[in-house]
Amino acid sequence: MLSRYIFQLFLLIGSSSFGRAFAVSSRVGSVSENRSAAISNFKGTAMKVRGGSDTSIVMGLSSNVGRLGQWYASQLTSRPIATKSVTAALIFAASDASAQKLEEKEGEMDLVRTIVSGLVGLLYFGPAAHAWYDMIFKVFPGTGLLSTLKKATLGQLIFGPSFTCVFFAVSLLQSGTFSIGNFLSKVQRDLPGAWKAGLGFWPLVDLVSYSLIAPQYIPLFVNFCSFCWTIYLSIVANRSVPAKDS
Repeated sequence: MLSRYIFQLFLLIGSSSFGRAFAVSSRVGSVSENRSAAISNFKGTAMKVRGGSDTSIVMGLSSNVGRLGQWYASQLTSRPIATKSVTAALIFAASDASAQKLEEKEGEMDLVRTIVSGLVGLLYFGPAAHAWYDMIFKVFPGTGLLSTLKKATLGQLIFGPSFTCVFFAVSLLQSGTFSIGNFLSKVQRDLPGAWKAGLGFWPLVDLVSYSLIAPQYIPLFVNFCSFCWTIYLSIVANRSVPAKDS
């Protein structure tokens, strides 16, 4: 039907152009009216077709997202640690790959570094975050402002710095430069700056997660929020440090 209207539109436009050159004015007016009607019908049909297509696409996407959300929720219930760990692994790997793009190093991307970052998410952050949030909600079960501030403060003082130190240590191991001296030098040089930078980001994330997000979904929310943060942390973690003897 749409192709018929397009053919009719072009036929009327051609007839109108021929009429302006050879026909009388009354005939031109008639053709012009027909052309206007055809254009109106064409626009209406095109809008209906486009609108129907857009609606179908949106409904299809909404349905798929809904099914994915239901499946993910069921996995969180049946396999909470594994689900959170795999999610963290994917996000950490994506963050490191993005960090390497931003660093603009010569040569190909360091795939080993990206895999190692993913393993940090899989083997450390996923299980540790699950245990941490489970513990913190038992110690401070409320969702009020005071309880939220206590959770956020402990996160900034304990969980955040400890995770950063683990990330630094793994990065040194991956690069083959790990030693006690190098690790301590790395922590002394980069941990304070990373911690201060985190103060401008994580308290807001904690405020939202502890007060608005269901406890079982907090690690997922934090994982997505940590995408940008892990890009920054990956860049900091892979800065070279002067070698020191262990």
